[in-house]
Amino acid sequence: VTHRGVAERALAAGVQKSQAESGSLMIMVPNTGRIVAWADVPTYTATPFASTPTSAFIDPLVSSLYEPGSVMKVVTLAGALDDHAITPDYRFNETGTAVVGGFAIHNWDNRAHGMVTMTQVLENSLNVGAIRAEQMEGTDRFFQYLRQFGIGAATGVDLAAETAAPLGDLARWKASELATASFGQGVDATPIEMLTAVNTIATGGKLVWPHVVDAVIDGQGVSHPVHPRVLRQVITPHAAQQMQQMMVSVVEHGSGFAARIDGFKNLIAGKTGTASIPENGGYSKQDTIGSFVGYLPADHPKFIMMVIVRKPKVLFEGAYVAAPIFKTVASALITQWQIAP
Repeated sequence: VTHRGVAERALAAGVQKSQAESGSLMIMVPNTGRIVAWADVPTYTATPFASTPTSAFIDPLVSSLYEPGSVMKVVTLAGALDDHAITPDYRFNETGTAVVGGFAIHNWDNRAHGMVTMTQVLENSLNVGAIRAEQMEGTDRFFQYLRQFGIGAATGVDLAAETAAPLGDLARWKASELATASFGQGVDATPIEMLTAVNTIATGGKLVWPHVVDAVIDGQGVSHPVHPRVLRQVITPHAAQQMQQMMVSVVEHGSGFAARIDGFKNLIAGKTGTASIPENGGYSKQDTIGSFVGYLPADHPKFIMMVIVRKPKVLFEGAYVAAPIFKTVASALITQWQIAP
């Protein structure tokens, strides 16, 4: 498959450029959940198969948990939009710090941004704004939406060894933990789980089952096609449309600038993520996971792609390490699939 080659090459080049430890990339068809490309760097080589450590065969896209970081803001804000707790234009004074349960939580840039809208919160990926949305919605509803989007549950993808970290009981969550969960820290997910959650925006609010197998051929040689499944309607089409506009804004005016493609102005929806990595009971000072999830064309999505770059040494934000890989692969797909804007 040609797009797989493109995906693997672009991912390898991007991981090398940011001197990262590893990278992953997944492409799915939004309405059907069909996964069309799947790449990991480094990967194992088939030749010394027997002597390769088993850890090399574990596929991080389904088996490795990570804290997704700001990509989770799509889930948080979409739930709050659906619940009418916020609107895209809701304005408030963003002070740069939220004190929750005795903990001061800051933005990634440690700055106050003044009067901002919820669209700008997503564009500039403001943690304090995500907490604001979570608080306006209320803890119970916020938690329900996390579940509705499939956070904390296996997607049921037809691959071996899928893991999930159950959210558990809301009563056991501290206020500060719920606050950080709103921007994707202190909550664990797999890449496939996050891709499926964000894909809900591309499908007008439907959670679609992700799958890699197109058909199963039985002992008699009869082919049984695998049918796409919609698991549930998570948010209204209207809320999905509002969030989509906000994600288009992220690419046009915000942190997703490196994903812009000529001819597709206002047609690429995306979100960057830069997550701190937990270690020894705290967070690593220098290690991050940069990511980008995006889809196009926004008005009739043909594919959604997730790019993850782990522990980059050069530049560390998803904006710089993951979005350019998305752009390279998306540009190739546009040509190959002859996608018109």
